[in-house]
Amino acid sequence: MKFNCLPLLALTLFSAGALAVTNPYPLTSEAEVPALYQQTLPDFWRTHAIEGEFKARDGVTIRYATLRQAKVDRAIVIVNGRVESYLKYQELAWDLWRQGYNLYLIDHRGQGLSDRMLADKQKGYVADFEDYVVDLKQFHDQVIMADQPAKLFLLAHSMGGAISALYLERWPDDIKAAVLSSPMMGINLGGLPKWLAQGLAASIDTVGSWLGEPPYGPGQGSYQSHEFADNGLSHSAPRYQAFRDLYEQHPQIKLGGVTAHWIREGIAAGDTAIAAADRIKTPLLLLQAGEDSVVDNAAQDAFCAKARCEGGKPLRIEGAWHELFIEADPQRQAALSATLAFFERF
Repeated sequence: MKFNCLPLLALTLFSAGALAVTNPYPLTSEAEVPALYQQTLPDFWRTHAIEGEFKARDGVTIRYATLRQAKVDRAIVIVNGRVESYLKYQELAWDLWRQGYNLYLIDHRGQGLSDRMLADKQKGYVADFEDYVVDLKQFHDQVIMADQPAKLFLLAHSMGGAISALYLERWPDDIKAAVLSSPMMGINLGGLPKWLAQGLAASIDTVGSWLGEPPYGPGQGSYQSHEFADNGLSHSAPRYQAFRDLYEQHPQIKLGGVTAHWIREGIAAGDTAIAAADRIKTPLLLLQAGEDSVVDNAAQDAFCAKARCEGGKPLRIEGAWHELFIEADPQRQAALSATLAFFERF
């Protein structure tokens, strides 16, 4: 089990001309990545990012970052995936900032710089997936809306896509338009039937919790840094290495595998998101990585069949692995150009 949440011309095959956009500034390229991460991004983040925190309804500290610029009235909230931190999204923030957006980024409870939920801080855990959704609503109401952006967009990845789908099903008027990148509507279970995965997770969760704090799920363990040759997340060696280096520079954001309880919650959340997808009124684009080994693309197809996604189905980025925004240039630029073009329409 794994649990880690063509340039624009090729996109015309999906919707001829509908997603065309002229970016005010060129998107970053792999050739720029070493200098970008060593020189540009540290200064950009130090100068423009304001990091803060708020207390969730149950007292958990949620960390976030905001990047604001004068005379800009449109904004994007970035909702990251499992095991991630907003610190990982600095290159994406740089690209979106230069396209003329203010940015709001949140670290989910139990990961990143937010409070961890268990004594073993390496374990991926949430008591109830609903907690993620309610935290995002509080972030929206308390932090983002204090700035009153004229237009607020949402860009979510992986587990963040499942969280955001549940959010949009409940509060469809909060967001002008949303893009879900490789959303976790279903977990890639490696051929294991869902009913069996749920049963195993339930048994391990129940029995293991009798003996102490919630145990890891099958095949899960503490944080490991895989070599590029062994990764299934990105084809971009410099971007992959940059994000691995980031975790070494900030060891407090490292997170291991998921608990059996998280598996139960994650599977149920995807099922709930699909079941209620027809409640979403927000214009929605779903970006699907063509060769994703982390999440279940068939579940994304089922979600779009009910959610009225742009084009009636996911926009498939052929050849892409899970991490669309740290992918090689052809896949990353296709995903990011489609995102910017979609937001531009609103």
